[in-house]
Amino acid sequence: MINIGDKVRFLNDVGGGIVKSIKAGGLAMVEDEDGFEIPCLVDDLVAVETNEHNVDIHKFDRWHKNDKPSGSPVVSKEGATSTASMVSGKEYLQSKSPVAKEEVDENLEARVVRLEMQIAKLEARLERLEDSKAAREKEKVQAKQMRKLQKDDIIEVDLHAHEILETTAGMQPVDIKNYQLGVFNRIMQEHIKEKGRKIVFIHGKGDGVLRKAVIDELKYKYKSCEYQDASFQQYGFGATMVIIH
Repeated sequence: MINIGDKVRFLNDVGGGIVKSIKAGGLAMVEDEDGFEIPCLVDDLVAVETNEHNVDIHKFDRWHKNDKPSGSPVVSKEGATSTASMVSGKEYLQSKSPVAKEEVDENLEARVVRLEMQIAKLEARLERLEDSKAAREKEKVQAKQMRKLQKDDIIEVDLHAHEILETTAGMQPVDIKNYQLGVFNRIMQEHIKEKGRKIVFIHGKGDGVLRKAVIDELKYKYKSCEYQDASFQQYGFGATMVIIH
């Protein structure tokens, strides 16, 4: 027996709710989780939270409706004895009064409304997921473009002594060259994992000592890297471009 306040689920549909009222003709108003009151026949409800007596009655009702053979005497809820006959759904509806038929129609309409609401919710959720996916894809593309732009940007490092040293006072030429090579190796180590990175080392033309030292470092320490003379228009013969591989 379904009572007001019982927590129920729909027997022939998904979902359920709390019984708010029971009207004449066995029509119950069930409030779902969204606060909507949905009309539904009491016979189409199953109590999931009620007292033990009501649960037993529902078990008896299902046994009464489905398990008793045609023509067998059964005991009703009031204790009366009657003969039950198995009938089809069509015969059952034909046996109902016009009022009961209207209630059945209202219940079916309520189910349709409920299904339409659930479909609308699912469509809204799907739309949010698609928007989120599109946003993530856009972020990936932007990040990839940014990484490409960063790689395309050429790092320029001036190895001239006056650019990397505050003063050369007291330093021998070999000390200055070693310091310049130290700066060269530090820059290379910082970017050695950036495949495609281009670095221009400005060493000046001079007597070619620093250029030769840089080339030697590239040949023996950075064999996987490519190097060439940098743009003549920008640097003349005084710079070497390194491409990280």
